[in-house]
Amino acid sequence: MKLNKNSIFYHCLLLSSSSVLLQMIGFAYRILLGRFAGAQAIAVYGLVMSAYNVVLSCTLTGVALSVSRIASSYQAMGEGRSIVRLIRTALLLFLMLFFVLAVPFAFGRDFFAQTVLGNPQTELALLLIVPCLFLTGFENVHKAFFYGTGQTMIPTISEILEMFCRIIAAALLFHLTAEISLDDGQAAALIVCGMIFSEMVSATFLVSIYHLRQTKLSGKNTISQPQILRDIASVAVPVSLSTLIGRLISSANMVLIPRILIQSGNNQYAAMEEFGVLSGMTMPMLMLPSAFFSPLITVLSPRFSAGKVLEHHIMIRRKAGKALHIVGLIGIPSMTMMLIFGEQLGELLYHNPLVGRHLPILTLITLVGFYYAVAESVLESIGLQKSCSVLTVAASLTGLLCTLFFGGIMKKGMTGFLIGELLSSLVGAVFCLRWLKKQTQLNFQIKNWVFRPLLASVVSGLWTRFVFNFLMQAEILPVLRLVFCMSLFAFLYTIFLRLLGTDFWQYTQKTLLNRLP
Repeated sequence: MKLNKNSIFYHCLLLSSSSVLLQMIGFAYRILLGRFAGAQAIAVYGLVMSAYNVVLSCTLTGVALSVSRIASSYQAMGEGRSIVRLIRTALLLFLMLFFVLAVPFAFGRDFFAQTVLGNPQTELALLLIVPCLFLTGFENVHKAFFYGTGQTMIPTISEILEMFCRIIAAALLFHLTAEISLDDGQAAALIVCGMIFSEMVSATFLVSIYHLRQTKLSGKNTISQPQILRDIASVAVPVSLSTLIGRLISSANMVLIPRILIQSGNNQYAAMEEFGVLSGMTMPMLMLPSAFFSPLITVLSPRFSAGKVLEHHIMIRRKAGKALHIVGLIGIPSMTMMLIFGEQLGELLYHNPLVGRHLPILTLITLVGFYYAVAESVLESIGLQKSCSVLTVAASLTGLLCTLFFGGIMKKGMTGFLIGELLSSLVGAVFCLRWLKKQTQLNFQIKNWVFRPLLASVVSGLWTRFVFNFLMQAEILPVLRLVFCMSLFAFLYTIFLRLLGTDFWQYTQKTLLNRLP
């Protein structure tokens, strides 16, 4: 069967394939960092990235997101040539914000390292994230252009190229410094140096292709410059504010974790190691299913924006339902599989026994987070940015308060943080789903979307766990045993799901091969 290259399925398949490849490359990258840098250096790097994300939200996040959605709307309106001025305006806004906010941050890095992050070893890496952010700005604005205009292949190639460059740079840098005794801060700075190199390659690639492709944009060029600024502001301002506040709260949460772990009885070394394992090893492993959900959101968001402009309400309702259905069909069995095999998978990948800790609550947090992310993406795409922004702040604040109460006052340590993350995800998911139902008149088919995949996952998991325990007694390589049992789970899940009345592949063929609007 010939795939329709203008269908959701084609674009999701393309992005999902690349995303799976990126996840595999990312695993190799994290394993490399775990071996060369160690868990404590990864923890320092995690603190640096929390600061980086805050600065990113101030300067770039809202601007880049607005480009994707507005470009899609302009294209639907026949204003293709106006997109060129949209890109120029977005880049100018980013540069203004960068010089006003990011450059002063570099000069005040000592204050942020000592006082805000509470770890002086982060100072050097904090300086290096500023040039990294400059390159990321050009990369993300042009990447948003390609996604917004439906040209998914270019950013796909860019992301794969970027990850390969990051691995090569990290391996080379750690190899060249192998005979030097690096502290954790210097090791984290080397990781950021690798990021700079990869961002340089990716930004150069995207900007070059954009200048070749912009001449092919067709349509009118009649949207005024003040209107372009208003359009960007309508998306960027609420998204940037909510992202900034959310990331400030999230960063505060991340900074609090090592301190709370120390208060609950761990020494500093053990606290930083557990934090590094959770943030740099366990969570990336659990996020594997995002290899499909992220592309689904990326492909659908511009279509929802275009559908809002063209008042295609039936299309929005139908595709929103499909997106939520996919979350259940893939997310529930994926988290079941991680719950069963996560400890063995983590040991195999990272050779660290701490990777498998807290899996029951972590899998639940991740699954709820998938529903939250997809529903929020639909709402933002149809014009509810302000409501989603307020919700993001409220959900993040819920997580922070729970961390302080359960982790700090109750001295539950990491468990307190995880309780906060779960409540935060639940608050976000519940409100987003309620608003989505109200705005689109969507009829939630809980039986098909949740109960069937849940029952099929549980039954498949019980059978697979029995087989796995039996094979544990045999002399089989752990990797072969794990691959066989995970494949068996996927096969059984498909069979049981079909017996319950849902054929995933047939569903995909009938619902996602439709031509995009």
